[in-house]
Amino acid sequence: MGMFRGGELAKPSRQSISFTVIVAALVFWGSLQSPILGYVAGLIGLLSIIFASFLDSFWPTANKPENPFVFSLFWGVMLGGVAPMMLDIFLEGGFQAVYELLFT
Repeated sequence: MGMFRGGELAKPSRQSISFTVIVAALVFWGSLQSPILGYVAGLIGLLSIIFASFLDSFWPTANKPENPFVFSLFWGVMLGGVAPMMLDIFLEGGFQAVYELLFT
């Protein structure tokens, strides 16, 4: 299953975008508050990757709209948990630190 299979990419619905912002804010806040909440957010992220793969709902296409719940969980966890961590690693150590994180 490919992210771009099924045709031309389409714009996500407003509902999906709104839920994504809410999930991203909750994941970011939760991971700052407690390691346990960060761990739970990571588990939710893994589950959302599995669901998005099965439902082919990473991004909407012209042929198939996204599932708002799965789309929001996937992109919310990526934007609220993974992106801030990668930015922090980049600001502390530059490209070399990001490279070491990803490839060592």
